Amino acid sequence: MVMKKALLATLVVSGFMYGSLAYADSHTVAIGYAQSKVQDFKNIRGVNLHYRYEWDSPVSIIGSFTYMKGSENHSGRREFDSGRGAMDAKYYSARGHLDGKYYSLMAGPAYRINDYVSIYGLLGFAHTKIDADIKELLEGEHGPISSRRTSLDKKSTDFAYGAGVEVNPMPNFSVYAGYEGSSAKVVGNKNHGINGFNIGIGYRF
Repeated sequence: MVMKKALLATLVVSGFMYGSLAYADSHTVAIGYAQSKVQDFKNIRGVNLHYRYEWDSPVSIIGSFTYMKGSENHSGRREFDSGRGAMDAKYYSARGHLDGKYYSLMAGPAYRINDYVSIYGLLGFAHTKIDADIKELLEGEHGPISSRRTSLDKKSTDFAYGAGVEVNPMPNFSVYAGYEGSSAKVVGNKNHGINGFNIGIGYRF
């Protein structure tokens, strides 16, 4: 009788351990909304994709991909002073249209505090692309004198970083919110800071 109970207990414990190992690995796939403010530019908006791999440890791995874009128009007009009396131009005006695109790819560790809450950090690279179409115009008393059109294509690749919190209100459901930061050199050598957030929902399996 004692041997039977011991054997039964061993089988139960073995089955529990096997079940724990068999279901220890889990994957979380999530999608969310991303928004960032680019210095000297308007907000850019897009999507964030989020993948997490967990094993039998409180430490796991997270990967993140973000795509955002935005556009804006600029215009201005001022009096023109060439310093030369022969010029009859009186006004200078300019109009510009800018399109911006941002991509980032990051990865980093996550730490599960308990069954519901995890924190994570990310590090990687961001690629920023700015296309600009600028039209300049010199005007006199009786209308336009000369005009010039310029197109610009600027690209910048820089470090990107992020951090956030992931919550599992249910075992197979996740909600996350995070910060993402980077910078871009798209006008001269000036660094334009990029700071934003992303929020999303995911499925854990």
